[in-house]
Formats: sequence, C-alpha cells, structure tokens
Amino acid sequence: MLTRPDKDALRAMLKSQVQEKLQHDPDAVTTYAAKPEPDRKPYISKPTVQDKAFHKELEQMRADAEAGVIHKPVSDPVEDDKPSLALDDYPGLRKAGSASNQW
Repeated sequence: MLTRPDKDALRAMLKSQVQEKLQHDPDAVTTYAAKPEPDRKPYISKPTVQDKAFHKELEQMRADAEAGVIHKPVSDPVEDDKPSLALDDYPGLRKAGSASNQW
C-alpha cells in the first residue's frame, strides 16, 4: 500500500525544488508590480422626471421669448370681488380644520 506524504512533507519538497530551480536559473521567477486600483468617478445623480420637465419648460420659455410670444397667466374668473374658489366648496375642510384646534 502506498503511503502519502503529509502537508508539511509536501511543503518541504516543493520548497527544495524551487530553491534548486532558482540556483540553476535565477530568472525563472518573474515578479510583477500590482496594478493600481482605478480612480473612482465622482457621483453624478441622474435627473428626475421633475428636473427634466423643469428644463423642458425652461427651454420652451426661452424659445417663446426669442420668438416674441407673450403668454399671459390664466387666472380664475372673479365675480363680485370674490374668488371663484371658497372654503364652502369643500364642506369637510372647515370641520376638519376646527377639530384640530380643540386640542
């Protein structure tokens, strides 16, 4: 039956073989410098949908200004010096607002 050498015997045998090879041929082992790690790129956030919409609207405004187009803001119609939207239009809003003041 064959007996296998243990790890220490294998290490010693390999070490002696390497030493012997280096004695006959010193250029047998070539060492290389480690490659430097690549530089990290700075973090650049991607534009959100809101950012894209803002820039698109800004470009549209610039194009309109160059073309001489004037847009007037559309306001809600006012009747009898009253705004068209009042708290009475939202009946649950007044109750909810006064309930929080009771604390």
